[in-house]
Amino acid sequence: MTSYAPPAPGVRAWADERPRLLGLAYQMLGGLADAEDVLAEVGEQVARMSRPDQDVVRSWPAFLTTLVTRRSIDALRAATRRREDYIGPWLPEPVDTARLPDAEVMDREMLSLGMLHLMEQLSPEARAAYVLKNGFGMSAPQIAEILDSTPAAVRQVLSRAARRLEPDREPAHEPAAVRTLLAELLDAVSAGDVDRTVSLLTDDVTWWSDGGGRVKAAINPIFGPDRVARFLVGVFADRGGVAVEWRNVNGASALVLVYDGRSHVLHVEAAAGRVRAIRFVANPDKLARLDG
Repeated sequence: MTSYAPPAPGVRAWADERPRLLGLAYQMLGGLADAEDVLAEVGEQVARMSRPDQDVVRSWPAFLTTLVTRRSIDALRAATRRREDYIGPWLPEPVDTARLPDAEVMDREMLSLGMLHLMEQLSPEARAAYVLKNGFGMSAPQIAEILDSTPAAVRQVLSRAARRLEPDREPAHEPAAVRTLLAELLDAVSAGDVDRTVSLLTDDVTWWSDGGGRVKAAINPIFGPDRVARFLVGVFADRGGVAVEWRNVNGASALVLVYDGRSHVLHVEAAAGRVRAIRFVANPDKLARLDG
């Protein structure tokens, strides 16, 4: 009879903590596949270092958080170099909200496409500190231990990151209000009504589209209500064969437009009842999991 060997403490902790750790890595990297790679590497490391009869780690959740954060920083450095050669704007990978950690595990607003895109401005270390504080409620001393830094240095990094990000951080809106605004925008664009489309956009509205060189998309961001409205109407008005589906993506309502045999995600940020940012993800490499 084959005896059963219970899993090592580290392996059990890795499995128990996986949703939280996945959220951490995804916030750091903006891609689910990259986040899962980080978790797999950490899982392999933990499996090699622990035995069922030996628990050498005081707190496995804290230790795993440190491992995932540090591996994510290394992965983000490598990804940043690749993204310098990316064709057009690089946008985060949209993820079905059901695949993300529960709101009780972490701050769901930190998982929004807008926030993930905004954090691309930060260095890997600053992004880690910002995610750990705002996504997981960690203190400067806790973050300092993870980053092998000092609390004073972490506070300084967080202060600089907040000054850079907070003015542009997406304001909280009721999901129903955002969905209504997005529906109005789609209706105006579909009708080819430029003036009505303009009325739904803020004066500083920006359009980003991510085709990654795989599909046709605007190479540069488009700024201003008139230019964005004319671009939208020119691309989408009276386009035949477009299937429209509402999806809950990264904790917010988004439109999935299916045409030319492919899915495209349209996500908006709202401000004062109008659209201030539109992110259009068309790169099929970033949408395979959403369709799956």
